[in-house]
Amino acid sequence: MSSLSNVTLDDSSSAITYIGNWDGQLHKGDPLVGEYSNGTFHASNTTGDTATFTWNGGGIWFFGAFRANHGYFSIKLDEKEKEYFNGQADSDIFNQVIYANADLEVGNHRIVLVNEANYNTSNFELTWVDLDYIMVQADPAQFDQSSIPSESRILTTGTPRVQAILPPTGTTKPIMISSSRGGQDPDFSILTILSSIASLLYLLI
Repeated sequence: MSSLSNVTLDDSSSAITYIGNWDGQLHKGDPLVGEYSNGTFHASNTTGDTATFTWNGGGIWFFGAFRANHGYFSIKLDEKEKEYFNGQADSDIFNQVIYANADLEVGNHRIVLVNEANYNTSNFELTWVDLDYIMVQADPAQFDQSSIPSESRILTTGTPRVQAILPPTGTTKPIMISSSRGGQDPDFSILTILSSIASLLYLLI
C-alpha cells in the first residue's frame, strides 16, 4: 500500500453510506448551518439511522457538533463491541471530535455510526446526531477526489490537532491526532498556539 496521509472527507463523500432519514441538504430552520465545515453536514433524528464508512488504512476521526437537541449515538468499529456516546451539550459547539481511534493497525476497516436517540434518556426530544466530516489515515487514491475539500485535501505538513470541548462538564480536552509517520508527538499546549498567533500579529503590525 502507498504511504498514508491524513485525508479529510466531507460529509457528502460517496465513501460514506447513509441509511435512514438523514438530512444532508435542507436543514430547515437551523440558523447555524454556516458553523459547519464547508457549510454542510448530515443530520439524523431517527433512532436506528446509520452512516457507514469503509477504508484501507489506519486511524480515524469523526467530526461533528455537540448541540442542545442532540442525543446518544453509537459507534461499531470492525468486530469490536458497540460503544455509546452522548452528543448533547447545553451550548452548541462545532468542529468537534465526536469519535476518535488513532491506534488502528493499517488494514481494511469498517465503522458504523448509529443514531441511538432512545438510549439511556427520559428526554425524547434529544434525538439528533450529525456528521460534519471524517479524517482518516489512508492512501487518498482510494476515495473520490471530488469529495475531498480542496482547502484541506491532504494534510501532510506536521500533525493536525484540535481542541474538543466535551459534555457534560464543558472542560477543554486536547485531542491528539497522530501523524501518519508514527512515533510520539512533542508536548503541545494551547499556550503555544496563542504565543504563535501573538507573534504573527506583531509581525503584521
